[in-house]
Amino acid sequence: MTRFWWKFAAAICILSMLASCSTAQTAQVNREPLRVEFTQWWGDYTLIIAQERGLFEKYGVDVEPVYYKVYYDSLPDLASGQIDGALLNVGDALNVSVHTEVSIPAAYDDGGPNTIVVTPSIKSVYDLKGKKLGVPLGSSGEFFVTQMLQVGGLKPSDVSMLDYDPSEVPDALGTDIDAGLTWEPYTSISEQKGNHVLVNSAIGTMLYPSVIVFRKDVVESRPEDIRAFLKAWFEAVRFRQQNPQAARQIIANYLGIPLDNVELTSSVKLLGQADNQTLFAAGLNGRASTLQNIALLNVNFLVRIGTLTQRPDLTLMFDGRYLR
Repeated sequence: MTRFWWKFAAAICILSMLASCSTAQTAQVNREPLRVEFTQWWGDYTLIIAQERGLFEKYGVDVEPVYYKVYYDSLPDLASGQIDGALLNVGDALNVSVHTEVSIPAAYDDGGPNTIVVTPSIKSVYDLKGKKLGVPLGSSGEFFVTQMLQVGGLKPSDVSMLDYDPSEVPDALGTDIDAGLTWEPYTSISEQKGNHVLVNSAIGTMLYPSVIVFRKDVVESRPEDIRAFLKAWFEAVRFRQQNPQAARQIIANYLGIPLDNVELTSSVKLLGQADNQTLFAAGLNGRASTLQNIALLNVNFLVRIGTLTQRPDLTLMFDGRYLR
């Protein structure tokens, strides 16, 4: 009997050790950094501030910012799991959801103004007839361009739309394309090359907000890391708002670019925690939130042009649980 209990106790001990090893291995996996995409966009720079000021470390989450010179290269990497999260336009987040389940725990800026930059000879939208226009096809950017053409009396078929990342537009203008959709800092670069802005989208319309996107499996396996990420993010937003010059210097140092290349202020509105709580709040009688309604406009367009083959469940995609 004594021998039996000794063996039993030994077995329990071994099982406990194995369980401890398993837990340690899981914890070790969870300590791997969250790999999050960013690019040269005003709203994305909050990631740099949070990283450089040690805010992610403060809240107990390890984050690895992953820079993409070409923004649209990050979409397949997010879908395939090469990165855990990304800072995307809401329409691009919807496009990624076709290939993998994603979760959106926050919006981080209002999307700012999109611009159509053109060569010097083009003076009106109607002058674009028969011209080549660079735009990221199948995106919310194409939505904006289609609306612009309609207002100017043209149909999409009146122009040749070519697939261009906004960062590629300045170098292509005047050679491969006559006009292009882009945003800062590429709008200013285009103007420095002798081109000009034909259309500047209305500021504050919030048709294409920028959102923080994580793969759904990452959110489900690391919920506390997501919560910590947002705490650090919103503290970084407050720092940027209260210390614009210091933030500007941090950004320039991190990117290794001249200070003058980083705007001190921008028409892009950064969104904090309170803004997000409003955007994620359900409407009257439990109706869709403001952010879901904005996303629905993008869904309708992307379905119409065939980019989205089925409508995502926006109530599951937009997850405001981590804002508290």
